[in-house]
Amino acid sequence: MKALHRFFSLYLRSWWLAPVIPLVAMGIGGVCVCFAPRRLSFFINAFSIIFLLGLLGLLVTTVWRLFKKRWLPALFHFLMIPACLLLMIAGSFILMFADKDDFADNLTIPTDIEVATPLSERPHEPGIAIDLFQKILLDSLSRQAGEDPTITARLPSLVDLATNHPDVLNRYLTSSPCWRVFEEHGKRFATRRWAIGPDWGWDLHGYYSQHDIDRFGQSGIPSFQTRLTLGLDKQPWWRGDKNTTRLREGESAPAILSTGNGIDNSHSVISTAPLAIEVFEESTGRERRLTKASLAFIEKELAALAADPTESIMRSILPPGAISRGSPSLDLLNGMQPGIYESRIRVNPGEPGKIYLKAFEVTKGTPLSETSLKERSNEWVGWSADPGELFLSNTDFTIYEGDWGKPYAARFEVWFQPDSGAPERKLLEKVYKIEGWQR
Repeated sequence: MKALHRFFSLYLRSWWLAPVIPLVAMGIGGVCVCFAPRRLSFFINAFSIIFLLGLLGLLVTTVWRLFKKRWLPALFHFLMIPACLLLMIAGSFILMFADKDDFADNLTIPTDIEVATPLSERPHEPGIAIDLFQKILLDSLSRQAGEDPTITARLPSLVDLATNHPDVLNRYLTSSPCWRVFEEHGKRFATRRWAIGPDWGWDLHGYYSQHDIDRFGQSGIPSFQTRLTLGLDKQPWWRGDKNTTRLREGESAPAILSTGNGIDNSHSVISTAPLAIEVFEESTGRERRLTKASLAFIEKELAALAADPTESIMRSILPPGAISRGSPSLDLLNGMQPGIYESRIRVNPGEPGKIYLKAFEVTKGTPLSETSLKERSNEWVGWSADPGELFLSNTDFTIYEGDWGKPYAARFEVWFQPDSGAPERKLLEKVYKIEGWQR
């Protein structure tokens, strides 16, 4: 404590210590960027935080010296703030150009094999023509929010299916393009997927906002963000914090509200014996319109299946086009930046299990983003005895090898891991011209 007290005393008295801290942090961070920006990313981030704290300290010492009427040191510290900000901007540009690798420098794209080009980025338009869940939520936002934040956790059909007919519920979730069933940190989750324009599209971690369906705010859709996830292993995807509203099935309580992006946030977790239901909502007004609409929709959607848990009823409640016919396919779409892609896979493995992607540079066979690609692409998919029926898997992922403007050929493989424990097998593959993501 005495050492800390001496440091702060020196910090407030000296004219040089306050500006030295952000300058040294920027210098060390810059050295890390120049020598090994990816391997030393932890240290770069740490020194970036020290730099920002140093800027805050400069502001504090400026105010302190003004209070003490030490005009020249106050002016010096004040002028050092924009100087440090200019250094930060310069450092950002250095990072942008220094964070490159030579992975694709000497690679060539073979001319003796078919190499596809990723499709254009999906349009940012509502998909209400095929996504009734999305339509119901947007309709709920079109009316004025009330002042009562109370939500009621009544989902008897979902609880009945999860308790008494888990195989039927799992078959529905994996067969429906409305849901992405995946594994993360050893736990299984099902997150509601939205239709973006004419197709179903996965957004990062399953969060959807008005920017996904109205990028430039031209349609008048109010600001919102939402996510609906089922914890199939009884655990919510995000365990929450002090602002999480926790309920048991059948209970009612006012949702705890916090503020994010200038509007009201709520995170609700409903615990039941077989699973956890989790709804995140960010919208204007205290009433949790999206949360209430989400819970009501799930109950209504699953009521018929709970009453008659058969395959025929399961198929009848799937959205239009959920099961297509044809040959298995793997399409890649461009994401928001080079190196970021979205996959759209149609397969039928013929038995329960999950698929995931592998990728390799074509000429040398080097694996690409092996761990992260498997984590981001794994999904339990639908299946049937009819090989002509195809089920959707869709996600986004990043390929880190290479840089912008340096295309190369990569072979993407779809692998299937049966729930039965049988050996994994490759379902299909396709070669694409891609680029690596540059930080």
